[in-house]
Amino acid sequence: MMLALALFTMLIQQALAYMTALVVPMAAPELARVLDVDVSLTGYYSGLMFAAAMFSMLMVGGAIRRFGAVRMSQVSLGGAGLGLLLGLTGEVWALALGAVMVGTFIAISTPASSDILARYAPPKHAALIFSIKQTGVPVGGILAGLLVPYLMVTFGWRGVFIGTAAICFIPAIALQVLRGLFDGNRDLNHRFRWAQAAETLDGVIRRAPFRRLAIAVFAYCGLQGAFATFFVSMLVTELEYSLVAAGAIFSISQMAAVFARIAWGWIAGLVGRARPVLAVLGLSMAAIAGAMVLMVPGWPEFMVMLIAIGYSATAISWHGVVLAAIAERSRPEEVAINTGGVLAFAAAGQFMYPLALGVWIGTGLGFGLGFALAGLPALGVGLMFVAREFAEARKR
Repeated sequence: MMLALALFTMLIQQALAYMTALVVPMAAPELARVLDVDVSLTGYYSGLMFAAAMFSMLMVGGAIRRFGAVRMSQVSLGGAGLGLLLGLTGEVWALALGAVMVGTFIAISTPASSDILARYAPPKHAALIFSIKQTGVPVGGILAGLLVPYLMVTFGWRGVFIGTAAICFIPAIALQVLRGLFDGNRDLNHRFRWAQAAETLDGVIRRAPFRRLAIAVFAYCGLQGAFATFFVSMLVTELEYSLVAAGAIFSISQMAAVFARIAWGWIAGLVGRARPVLAVLGLSMAAIAGAMVLMVPGWPEFMVMLIAIGYSATAISWHGVVLAAIAERSRPEEVAINTGGVLAFAAAGQFMYPLALGVWIGTGLGFGLGFALAGLPALGVGLMFVAREFAEARKR
């Protein structure tokens, strides 16, 4: 019963956190018109957001240990909602500040949920359970893909910020009823120190299993960030789709990711190791990203849909496998800290990839080739894991 409650609650929390990250990228074609700026600036928005998330990830483990995962989940949703409301000003500087706020607070969501689930998930089924929880990410993508175009068409661009912020505030308040259940492990004597960021980073880099996971999530999450930031804009500005049609394709692709995450988690549990699954994921997402160079005006819509689904089923579906691997290698009191440390590299990827892709697109070199080049590091990571598998097989 406790596991089911924790899983459902943290799935919703994860979904809303990811939704807030997508609000501006989803609305980017219309916001660019209203603010009279180039749509490529969306890359800078996402870059700022995930740069803030990267630093937040390194510190959040200590805050969760002291105040509890539910309390910090409340802070996460409330702070992200406030960051969205800054968009109401219609000023570029306010959107930039909002990006920093949203990134800082949504970084809390995954370490907080991992802290709770690690206490209740049986080790044998951990990869599957973490993968089910992480379906909150594509669920958040579905929400953004449906809500943002609807709010834009019905209430205008300011309605987008008001509506999505309200959706964050309500569950942030409702989570209070669960504090007594899930925050019993908090340690009010735990000292919050700025040096913790360096210690968390050092702990990840020095230990080979965590280091390899960090390299993987940098490349994989970078591709996720590129897709979230620019896929809708690519469909609208290059392939001449309407915002509503582009949002619908994005949402459908996210539905595929819901099932793919569960499937990858089940496969990882069946295999008993994360590495071969992560190898297949890396090679697959690199191939799909490369195929995006073929997307040109007039391309059949079902082919666009297949690319979007394939991208979502790989580059947006690996998280549960990684989170279970982190929890398996961590002491109970270190799950949130180690999760934050590894995912700081994920946030670094989500910071650097959209920023680089934004510069690429801004120079007029096109979306498709930019996505293809962004897939090369994932190809390298996939080959790294394949090489490790062969090395281990030789030893056995």
